Amino acid sequence: TQDTRFQTLMPDPLHWLGITRIHKFISMSDMKYQAIVSSGIKIDERVEIPKDLIPKDAHVEITAKVAKGYHKGDEYKAMTEDLLGIIKGRDYKYEETCATVKKAMD
Repeated sequence: TQDTRFQTLMPDPLHWLGITRIHKFISMSDMKYQAIVSSGIKIDERVEIPKDLIPKDAHVEITAKVAKGYHKGDEYKAMTEDLLGIIKGRDYKYEETCATVKKAMD
């Protein structure tokens, strides 16, 4: 779940556009937040992505990211690494899909 994108240069376009302040920062990424703030841009409020806007099958990813340090906010304050084993993603029906593919290849 580690974000491998290089965020250090990300604020450069914001500076080029003359942005010195962000009133509502809608991102849960601490790497993005740190890159922006350390470049001198002030962030007034961090807004987490509301749970109802995250597709049900994406809860595995967001739970893992929050457990590894993404901004929790009020929506996710109950998230812990213990929940990683409980949250389930999309059911791909692996066995059924394999059988269908094998039958199509025969």
